[in-house]
Amino acid sequence: MFRIMRLIVMFDLPTVTSTDLENYRKFRKFLIENGYSMMQYSVYSKIILNRTVLNFQMKKLRDNAPKNGYIEALIVTEKQYANIEIIVGEDQRSYQLHST
Repeated sequence: MFRIMRLIVMFDLPTVTSTDLENYRKFRKFLIENGYSMMQYSVYSKIILNRTVLNFQMKKLRDNAPKNGYIEALIVTEKQYANIEIIVGEDQRSYQLHST
């Protein structure tokens, strides 16, 4: 069965030393260059077309993760993702929802 998913990456990386800051910038740049969109600071998401792509993306995340910090990945269906309720602020996802 073909089911479009959304991979949500949440991270909390140290930014105390210059090496920490460099690692943070590299990881954020990796996400952007690989098609992730920022949902909030330190929360990015990417549309995933199938399990093969998901496995590939998870490997790339592991390979590019800094040694220090905390990174989580959450997989939801695109239908579940579309049901996010914005409590405060404007919906910044509108362009993403209409482009799929």
